[in-house]
Amino acid sequence: MIKLLFGGSPCTHWSIAQNKARETEPEGIGWELFKNYLIAKEKFKPDFFLYENNKSAADAIKRRISEELGVPLQYINSALVSAQNRWRFYAHNAGDIPQPDDRGIMLDDILESVSGAEPIAASKNGKAKCLRATCYKDGMRNLICNTVDRRTCVAERVYPLGTMGGKAYCLTSNYSKGSNIGQTLGHHKRTLVAEPAARQRGKVWEVHDGAITYNGVEYPVDLPDGSYIIRKMTVTECCRLQTLPDDYCRAEKKTHAYKGLGNGWTAEVIAHILGYMLAGVPKDEEILVLSMYDGIGTGRYCLKRLGFTNVRYYAYEIDEHAINIAMSNFPDIIQRGDAFAIRGEEWTL
Repeated sequence: MIKLLFGGSPCTHWSIAQNKARETEPEGIGWELFKNYLIAKEKFKPDFFLYENNKSAADAIKRRISEELGVPLQYINSALVSAQNRWRFYAHNAGDIPQPDDRGIMLDDILESVSGAEPIAASKNGKAKCLRATCYKDGMRNLICNTVDRRTCVAERVYPLGTMGGKAYCLTSNYSKGSNIGQTLGHHKRTLVAEPAARQRGKVWEVHDGAITYNGVEYPVDLPDGSYIIRKMTVTECCRLQTLPDDYCRAEKKTHAYKGLGNGWTAEVIAHILGYMLAGVPKDEEILVLSMYDGIGTGRYCLKRLGFTNVRYYAYEIDEHAINIAMSNFPDIIQRGDAFAIRGEEWTL
């Protein structure tokens, strides 16, 4: 039997995106959350452990984490295996693990059309910005107009279709009679204007000279001139950013799906590390997992992705929507509730 300890304590208090009372020293709520992982490591005594958190945590905190776990931190950008720029540090006892190969996946490769028009990624380097838990709140202000923390914008172009060589057919005196679709497309066919349904779904924005005007102010945008529907990324696209199956979050509403994905791991990075960690372990070997702050069950997905068939998986998680997503994919996960329960004197699996 191989014992694995997973964990990625919530980074809310450490992230550079935290505007109020960001913790920069190994103390406070953020550190107490990490201490639960340390206590789990002491009690569970795993053969292998893996801990993840945001690269933007303060250096003093990262140094202390490295000291407490007794291993160096490995920095990996999810951009190597996905269409998303997502820098994270990983602490593990699997020795030297090389960086994943760059798969060359770009944002345009994972976009889906929601209106019938071809989606365009407004991204200067071809990758999405880091997916965050609050992405469900993204509107025009965050997508385009926030000059401090502008997010990834997806645009779907709106333009007349069905013209011949880009020109309308000759306008005739009986033009008004061409509303019947059979007449319009018959022998004396008329020009058919078929705009994507996107125009009915929201405001159409005009891009001129690489800028969009919002409330009288011009904001730069990486799009060719034209008319667009500007939207945030879909749940399916966000699943693809995190290298999970398209329907992984099918059990929850969009808001909770976005949040769970933004708080989660990039599956292919975890699978990369586990692939080296468990190299040579038979696929039918019993794998006993203790997962702290399990989220949407990405660790369980990665073990399945690697072909392990005999997994006993205990998870500590309190977000009911994240639990629902995890259980809808892996009903064999054993949920244990609040991670602080690990501190109980008589704790046992």
